[in-house]
Amino acid sequence: MNRITKKKFGIKRKEFFNKKLAIQVLFSIVLVAAVIVAKKVDTDYSKQFISTTENKIDESLEPSSIKQTFLKVFASIKDKIPFTSKSEDKLEFAAPVNGKIMQKYGMAKKGEKTYYNHGLDILSNTETVKSISKGIVAVVDNNEKLSNYVVVIDDGKTIIYGQINEILVEKGDKISKGDIIGALSDESKLLHLEVWENGESINPTKLFEINE
Repeated sequence: MNRITKKKFGIKRKEFFNKKLAIQVLFSIVLVAAVIVAKKVDTDYSKQFISTTENKIDESLEPSSIKQTFLKVFASIKDKIPFTSKSEDKLEFAAPVNGKIMQKYGMAKKGEKTYYNHGLDILSNTETVKSISKGIVAVVDNNEKLSNYVVVIDDGKTIIYGQINEILVEKGDKISKGDIIGALSDESKLLHLEVWENGESINPTKLFEINE
């Protein structure tokens, strides 16, 4: 069939229409899948997403319109639905100091000796040490390894703050996240922090981020 015949019978126009329809169907499938996922999430924000999306599907199947609706709604709720928001743990905990991690959690080496570091060693920018969570002060003591240290119990987690120069809390004190619990030495400003749960140590960087 030559070009004149195609033009006469509108073949090119029909092919364009089919391509456009295919795109519309594809966008619709994506939106339907998103609605199914949102229904499983079952939050106020997912319900908002479902309502807006279903209304838009009923209203129009234009790809550009659907795309804009999808991006606009998802952008407004992405930080508030479980599979895109930060973990709840990171909202419950905060860094005890700002500074630089000198020794990471896990296997470490000191001279010829290899050992397992059950916490973090952080070189702080300031002397102040803040509580990473709420809790109750269970121990205030001193030993050769940790020097002055504080132990705080929080919902099954045991948090140990070591190498503190001046302790500003007492055993039995109830504290909140961000409360000042002590001060580091002006000379070293090195904090040792450990977090334990069910008899095992946890990498503290899974609970909060250290900013320099």
